[in-house]
Amino acid sequence: MQSRRLTDFNKMKTTTATYQLQLDISNSSSSNLAALVVVEEHLSAGLLLWLIINALLFAFILGGNILTIIAVRTCRNLRSVISNLFILSLAVSDFIVGIALPYHVVFYMGIGLQLGRLRAYCLLRFFLFICACCVSILTLISIAIDRYIAVMYALHYRRYMTRRMAYLIISGNWCVGALVALIPIFWNKWTEAQGCEFDEVLLPWYVAGIITPGFIVIWLCMLVFYWRIMREASKQAQRLQQSVVYNANSSGRSMLHPDWKSVQIVVFIMGCFTLCWLPYFGVAIAQLLRACRSNSMIYKIAFSLAIANSALNPIIYSWKNAGFRRAFAQTLCCKSARCCRVDVEQPLPAECVVKQQRNEYDRKQLNIAAAATQ
Repeated sequence: MQSRRLTDFNKMKTTTATYQLQLDISNSSSSNLAALVVVEEHLSAGLLLWLIINALLFAFILGGNILTIIAVRTCRNLRSVISNLFILSLAVSDFIVGIALPYHVVFYMGIGLQLGRLRAYCLLRFFLFICACCVSILTLISIAIDRYIAVMYALHYRRYMTRRMAYLIISGNWCVGALVALIPIFWNKWTEAQGCEFDEVLLPWYVAGIITPGFIVIWLCMLVFYWRIMREASKQAQRLQQSVVYNANSSGRSMLHPDWKSVQIVVFIMGCFTLCWLPYFGVAIAQLLRACRSNSMIYKIAFSLAIANSALNPIIYSWKNAGFRRAFAQTLCCKSARCCRVDVEQPLPAECVVKQQRNEYDRKQLNIAAAATQ
């Protein structure tokens, strides 16, 4: 009898312990579920903010680059300047970036998950962005080279940088961009990928051996070219101060201001390019080391910064030029293209120093010719 009571007591104790364990598991599951709901709400809020930012970028990219394209195509004076051909090519590539942006964003929404399972739609996502961004970056270095020739070899600029040469450079940029973007079409990890994400589809050697080193080389070349431009502009300003007579009041103001403005614009150009693209390639390296995933919020922020460069380019290379500003105003006011009389100016303020040097050189040649005839 006593043994039976002991057995019943043990069963009751076991049942109580089991119930307590189930209760603990239930409470733990409820706690984890609540935490998961909070995380999902947080991610949804972050994703919503990211979508709003990309919508604003979409509007600015399309608006700024469409105005630039229209200004160059409708204004004869802008179209006649060789350097503006590079700006036109830059605007077209950035416009494609803006057009492809909604297609990229869709892959983070419900319908995009279905598109990512289709090989053609997934690879098209990479082709559009890689091609457009690659052409945009190559055009930036082409603009730097064009300005370098205009400052360093001002008297021979028209001989070196002809319209035919500009078209060849622009065509080369688009061909290189298309070739680089075609590589993931033929060599990729799509069959092994769980989703249509950059780090899951693109091969490591493609990111580490082509994309990232290419950006580093272009960044270093731009830094060297603009540094040489600033240094040469400063030297030319000093030579002009020694050879040309200015008023005491206007001399310092007329010569020092262009140099300081050149420094500001060069810092602005390199600063925007670096701040926009450097975080993205840093995240790309982190993906290779498996420290970050493409669907993380860190990647989304870095991607938006890179895309923001296409919204800043019209401001840097077009809006800061007085000729483009007049063309924009006339375009927005729906004035006739025949009334588009723009005083063509080089985007870099140091060009005013080059013009003064060229005028001084012409005056010296006239004096030499006059002395020879006497």
